[in-house]
Amino acid sequence: MNGNAGTDSSATSPGAEELVDQLLDAPGNAETTEERILQAAAEQVEDFGLRRFTIDDVARRVGVSRVTVYRYFPKKNRLIEALVLHEMRRFLRAVEEATRSCATLEERLVEGFVFGLLYLRQHRLLRRLLRSEPELILPALTTEGERVLAAGREFIARFAREEAAAGRLPLDDEEIQAVSELLTRAVLSFVVTPHSVLDLETPEGIRHFAEHYLAATLRGILALRDSRGS
Repeated sequence: MNGNAGTDSSATSPGAEELVDQLLDAPGNAETTEERILQAAAEQVEDFGLRRFTIDDVARRVGVSRVTVYRYFPKKNRLIEALVLHEMRRFLRAVEEATRSCATLEERLVEGFVFGLLYLRQHRLLRRLLRSEPELILPALTTEGERVLAAGREFIARFAREEAAAGRLPLDDEEIQAVSELLTRAVLSFVVTPHSVLDLETPEGIRHFAEHYLAATLRGILALRDSRGS
């Protein structure tokens, strides 16, 4: 592809690789106090939203003192930020597990899209915020969603780079990131704005879209490269 056209997307967004490493490598032991606090925080937001979210309420759910919560998360905003990363980690690990047996990148693309969209649409915390406090969550997924977009793009790009390194995907890194961003943006768009002329209400409809449009886009890029002899 022409590297002079538009923004240089070949450069990974600052911190994207480190963020994905952190999300996938961090331990998820449900028995630790920190994990119990994060789980209680998620349940508190699911039940009452972010506006009525307090450290005292979280402490009561866990059965510890507010001092203990502050020892792990000195400020409410720090706890909310940690909760976002916690839920992102759960999501990426779930997608990774759901696509582990896929033999090709195209299969992973389809299975990952189907699983990811269904997972996020059924996510209680996300659904609660989109329904009752959209002004608090939408910026993090749209106008201020660079970090989420970068993490999703890097997560998908890792699989594509593995295929490229093995000689099974003749794309350069700029093209890999472009395809990865396309898929990430598609998932975010259909989560934030679910109403569509497309049949995306059922797993079968979502799979049809992924196979006939997203996977076809990847095949089209590969065919274009072949026709140009690149």
